[in-house]
Amino acid sequence: MSENKSESLSESTSTTAAAKPIAENKPILIALVVVGLLICGLVAYLVTTSEPESEVVSQPLVTKETAPAIPEPEPETVVEVAVSVIAEPTEALESAPPAFVLPRLDDSDQLIRDGLLSLTREEAINVWLSPDELVRKFVVLVDNAANGNVAKDSVAVLMPDGPFLATPLNDTVYVMDEGGYTRYDTLTRIFTSLDSRRAAEFYQLLNPLFKDAYDELGYADKQFEDMIFQAVGRILETPVLEEPARLVRPVVMYRFEDASLESLSPIQKQLVRMGPKNTRAIQAKVGEMARELRQAIVGRP
Repeated sequence: MSENKSESLSESTSTTAAAKPIAENKPILIALVVVGLLICGLVAYLVTTSEPESEVVSQPLVTKETAPAIPEPEPETVVEVAVSVIAEPTEALESAPPAFVLPRLDDSDQLIRDGLLSLTREEAINVWLSPDELVRKFVVLVDNAANGNVAKDSVAVLMPDGPFLATPLNDTVYVMDEGGYTRYDTLTRIFTSLDSRRAAEFYQLLNPLFKDAYDELGYADKQFEDMIFQAVGRILETPVLEEPARLVRPVVMYRFEDASLESLSPIQKQLVRMGPKNTRAIQAKVGEMARELRQAIVGRP
């Protein structure tokens, strides 16, 4: 009996002894658990707080990367400006009048008539503009004048009515009738009424037509303007007679008694027969036109 007690006591004692360390170590376990929880909490805190920080840091980075995209409208603005700049000349071209196109030489008469009518208020010029092929006739007239001749077919419309008048002094000598000068007054009045500057500009506009007509005469290697100034020179060199010239009539046609006058070119003789007043007026106008034409040619592009 006593042995059993001692065995029970012994078991009880051993059981108590075995349980004691657990009871005694419980606070330590709790502490470890608490520490573990704290560590887990700290890790969780670090993880949860590092993600927002990375987002916060990454967000500005994204903003910086996308920041250049903010001026994206700039290309649009540049395109709009470029379009508007291109559009302006287009509108200007659309609103600008079409470039002037010269007609063919064969179809140029109406243009010549309209142009010359705009250069003077003298309605009598319509008589001069009645023939056809005006450009060709003018070119032939200038070419002949440059060589000292008179193209009668080309200037028939310019010739005055009535015969040449001369008063006999004796059986062999005559004198030009001053009354005959007035036959050329209308021609002189119309010619001197032309606007010289606008006439030069009109010539510039028609220059290709004159060149074509001059080439038809076989002068492709010459400049028509050279012939114009050569004709001008002959006109300006014509002497102005203050007194009616003395004439002789060996056959049918009258001739100048003065050999120096008789040696003049046909076109110069024609000017002398127009009388001093008309000769001076024609020379003054021709000189004025020549200056305007030369200026226009110098300024030609």
